[in-house]
Amino acid sequence: MGDLINAPGERHTSVRRIVSTGPKPGRKATFTAHDAVDAAIAEGIDRFTLSAVAERLGVVTAAIYRIFPSREDLAIACLDRAGSTIKTPEPDLHWRDSLRLWANECWRLCEEYPGLNRAVFAHPAATTRIESVVARYGENLVSQGKTVRQSMFALDFLGDTVFASHLGVEALRTIHENGKTGLDLMRDAVVSEDALFQPEESWAGRTIMDTKVEFILLGLEQHWPEF
Repeated sequence: MGDLINAPGERHTSVRRIVSTGPKPGRKATFTAHDAVDAAIAEGIDRFTLSAVAERLGVVTAAIYRIFPSREDLAIACLDRAGSTIKTPEPDLHWRDSLRLWANECWRLCEEYPGLNRAVFAHPAATTRIESVVARYGENLVSQGKTVRQSMFALDFLGDTVFASHLGVEALRTIHENGKTGLDLMRDAVVSEDALFQPEESWAGRTIMDTKVEFILLGLEQHWPEF
């Protein structure tokens, strides 16, 4: 409001009205299950807390329980979200390329969903959340003469290899309080030029993982165990 007109001889005074236009900035009046999953993924699937998720959403922790009865339920929803993005092989894709696709997708999930690598190992039933995806890969392999148990072995072995490899890469990428990465610390720990392990930049990427995958595929050409 502008100045008010007062009686003659009186000083003009200015009055400002403060109007509330809605929730405070950063506060979310309502949220959905999708919002909660987004917040949990942003915190890290392996380490989020319900209180941290609530804070991101601008609500009280009790509000989360109205949609997800427990942290476990929200963690499973995060795994479901990630699993729903996995690409599956075309029926006529050669088994080698099918398994390469599986390895690539496992790596991508680790890169795009922080903490998923640890969450998968922490949830023994994690693979049951992608049963339809695994079935598509299994159908592809079985159509090329592999048994169901052979298919299970290959998918499990490659999946474990990729997730474990990513955990190691993640450790090398981590920046510590002194500003050094895990790779830097590993280099500092090598005291001899003749040491078997000489850390290289490629160790912080997927080069070694790809080499392991190709080694496994070569081995499967010679002998394909059953799960």
